[in-house]
Amino acid sequence: MKKLTLLLTLLLIAGCSSMPSTPDGFEMREAQTEHFTIPVWEKAPLQSNKTIRFYISGNGNPTPKEPVALNLAEKDSFRNIVVLSRPCQYADSKLCSNSAIYGVGQYSPEIIKELEEIVVYYIQKYKSPNIEFVAYDGGAPIAFSLASQIGRVQKIVTIAGILDLDAYVNKNNLPAFQNAQNPIKMTNRVTQIPQIHFVGGKDEITTRGMAERFVSKLKDPLSAVVKVAPNMGHDGWEKINLKY
Repeated sequence: MKKLTLLLTLLLIAGCSSMPSTPDGFEMREAQTEHFTIPVWEKAPLQSNKTIRFYISGNGNPTPKEPVALNLAEKDSFRNIVVLSRPCQYADSKLCSNSAIYGVGQYSPEIIKELEEIVVYYIQKYKSPNIEFVAYDGGAPIAFSLASQIGRVQKIVTIAGILDLDAYVNKNNLPAFQNAQNPIKMTNRVTQIPQIHFVGGKDEITTRGMAERFVSKLKDPLSAVVKVAPNMGHDGWEKINLKY
């Protein structure tokens, strides 16, 4: 990764009114990858030689109405946390005039590579022996793609996560994603990573059945469980206490 620079918050807010407020105890920065400027939030100060827990934002097309991953991270007592937004969320780029960047192409290898740069940067800077991913909604395919490539992942948590891209687009009548790695077809590469998949009993977008089919595809999993919140739909997860 080229650099990570302190974000000038007032200038960014002036250009993007949808920028969420930075929670107490966090610092907002901008990660400059090859093609994008991607806002990230760090729980300050990050400690070296410790596990980093990365939260990955959900889909937004291009910017989510609610920063669920950031809201979840704010409630998390874990010491080392970094929250990743997605390319074209909150920050502008000439590339973002092409809606495929945050639409059908959002899981392409090129996009995954941009986010991988950021994760590897943090691993190297803070000499982290292990990392964890907590992914909301469409952050799940990114978490599994990164886990299959980076290594040293000791836990993956998904919350209303998209664990089968084909089933997801069919269920919700959406166009197919282009050049995407489907998590349910990657199970042989992540089967030894402990996993928790939270799903709402009333979620009609990413259903309990999708999560259970994903776990059933894991061969000899070290630890993988589906946890159902009976009264939850797809949204509002930051309003309840999750333990992982």
